[in-house]
Amino acid sequence: MTIEEIIRFKKHAQLLVMHSWRKDIPQDQRNIIIAEALNSCTVEKNFNIIGYLITNRRVFLIGSSETTSFQKILQYFYEQVAVGIINYKNMMHHYHKEAHIELEHVDKLFTEYPFYNEYIRRLITGKTVELPYYDPHLERLETYINGYNYCSALDYEGGKSPVIVATNSTIR
Repeated sequence: MTIEEIIRFKKHAQLLVMHSWRKDIPQDQRNIIIAEALNSCTVEKNFNIIGYLITNRRVFLIGSSETTSFQKILQYFYEQVAVGIINYKNMMHHYHKEAHIELEHVDKLFTEYPFYNEYIRRLITGKTVELPYYDPHLERLETYINGYNYCSALDYEGGKSPVIVATNSTIR
């Protein structure tokens, strides 16, 4: 399946909105926890990340795996985020039994939504968005995405982001 097919196929893309746990952890640390969880999915589940963007409240994700279903990868991702949260709270001595995250409830860390924003989809996968008119909102979005550290656009521009991204043209 080519990148173009995966990008168009909505089953391989997800918008994840963080729940209240995000308020307990500083944004920089949250981004690191999520990036490490995505890298774990890449290494352990053969997940090819084609595009991602981690913001203050959301994770935009596009990817595929030939060996594991997208939903199983998301479940593994949630488990890895839970482990990262627990490790951070233990390190900061903020972890107590009442705040325990049970692995069967890790899917409650995020709410899943379909990822329909075509501008973001194209920008985080290294594509350009060309309109026959000037759109100041698109201009701000491009500037934000191209200058953001926790985004796959950095990989497509020749840089190195914190998450392993499959920038090749086909996924095998």
